[in-house]
Amino acid sequence: MNKPLLTFICLLLVVPCQAKTIYVDANALGANNGSSWADAYRFLQDALADANSSDKPVEIWVAQGIYRPDRSSTEPNGTGDREATFQLINGVTIKGGYAGFGQPYPDEQNVSKYETILSGDLNGNDIEVSDPRDLLTEPTRNENSYHVVTAVENDATAVFDGCIIRGGNANGEYYWGEFSDHYVGGGMYNYKSSLSVMNCRFLSNSGRWGGAIYNSYSDPTLLNCSFTANSAYGFYWIIDLYGGAGGAICNSLFSEPVLINCSFIGNWAWLGGGVYSTICASDKALVISDSTFCGNFAELGGGGMWGCEAELSHCVFKQNEAGGWGGAMFIDGDTNLTNCLFTGNFAYIGGVSYAYDDLTVSNCTFGGNRAHYVGGISSNEGYTVVTNSVFWENTDSAGAGESAEIGTWEPPTINYCCILGWTGDLGGIGNTGADPCFAKPGYWDANGTPEDANDDFWVDGDYHLKSQAGRWDANDGRWTTDEVTSLCIDAGDPDSPIGLEPFPNGGIINMGAYGGTVEASKSYFGEPVCETIVAGDINGDCIVNFKDFALLAYHWLEER
Repeated sequence: MNKPLLTFICLLLVVPCQAKTIYVDANALGANNGSSWADAYRFLQDALADANSSDKPVEIWVAQGIYRPDRSSTEPNGTGDREATFQLINGVTIKGGYAGFGQPYPDEQNVSKYETILSGDLNGNDIEVSDPRDLLTEPTRNENSYHVVTAVENDATAVFDGCIIRGGNANGEYYWGEFSDHYVGGGMYNYKSSLSVMNCRFLSNSGRWGGAIYNSYSDPTLLNCSFTANSAYGFYWIIDLYGGAGGAICNSLFSEPVLINCSFIGNWAWLGGGVYSTICASDKALVISDSTFCGNFAELGGGGMWGCEAELSHCVFKQNEAGGWGGAMFIDGDTNLTNCLFTGNFAYIGGVSYAYDDLTVSNCTFGGNRAHYVGGISSNEGYTVVTNSVFWENTDSAGAGESAEIGTWEPPTINYCCILGWTGDLGGIGNTGADPCFAKPGYWDANGTPEDANDDFWVDGDYHLKSQAGRWDANDGRWTTDEVTSLCIDAGDPDSPIGLEPFPNGGIINMGAYGGTVEASKSYFGEPVCETIVAGDINGDCIVNFKDFALLAYHWLEER
């Protein structure tokens, strides 16, 4: 075989095919064939039909504008068909947020500046509602699409990127013994799919189950997505029939998605204001990392989320509320929490969580959460294991003592933690009741009526630990120093790896949500921090001595 031919064959094996690009722009004035911005398709449905008949891979670039699923070049005014949806396709990437036709740089993609809106509002007459609970029944939404976007048996080659999905309304009726997807997933319905959804915003979608997204036998990956003011709202006494679970996302029938850097803000449901999971796979877990749950509400349980087995890391839960159990979360499966922050959450029982199964907590901070019973973690069944964490000023009807911080049916295992009102009755080693010295703890504002707690509102704070050697100031994006140093610095479990803690770090992990991270407060040894790193100075005190040898020996031949 000649060398040029061999080289060509090798390139075919290692270089992916060039993707075909199809252009969509509602304002284009050209040939309407998708070949360029000037000749772009004016309707997304036409581009999907083209992509479906084309060799893969295909990228569909969609410019700023509003696109409705019942419209195409053959039906430019829409059909009014509520079953119309944007059906995703394997091997096809939909990318929104382009400047498009008539702009100086039409290929510029900026999802915030150039909004690509996929709207379920088929008549364009939706009235804005102040309360997400009204989305399902607002009369102007009765003609809206059941699902704005749908993924059926799509694999990871189906990619949905950079779009705003709003106005879906899955308010269809449930008939006993018959399944219809018309009452689930107003924004997006996924069935047997493992697609990727990136840089998307889901706004004001509603459904009886899963206001924004309903996953059925699906494991999608969601990256950099936001969910705001979506709703799954029904009647609790017939919730199994009519829904009301998962204001933003409902995971049902063995669905375990992966959520990375997502935000859930102001979503409502009867169960799981932000996320609800049920009928989970026994060998998998819901994975959520670097995500924020803020201001979500559940009438019954799980203001932020209601979950089966879950792995949460580097997440923030604040100002979530549940009328019953678990202001931040209700746990109905073994769950691990790592480097998470819980502040200002409220529920009748368990301001942070109410657990029916085993709960493992490592390097988390719980501050200022409220409940009538146990402002922090409340566990009815299962075992609770807590390490390297801080519980401070969580309150219930009895005050802010130890019982308001942690209340469990089974004796918990608590080690190397800082707990307000610590008495030692909970056992464990390395625990303390010393003030953690937060940079600026949050607080409940009485709103001018100290006698009425119902109108109190949460004022957010900063839960980094104070340090004379250096504390990360998230507001200013820089390191600053304090006049005192928290006793929670270098007070974690010596067996825990220090992870990404900046130097000097004392060689021992900090307590709290930032322990083991790049934002961990620095160790102070009574002198200014070393200007240079000294070889062998493991704890960062500017001296190489027996303390450094002890740290080295303690972790000798350790495997992580």
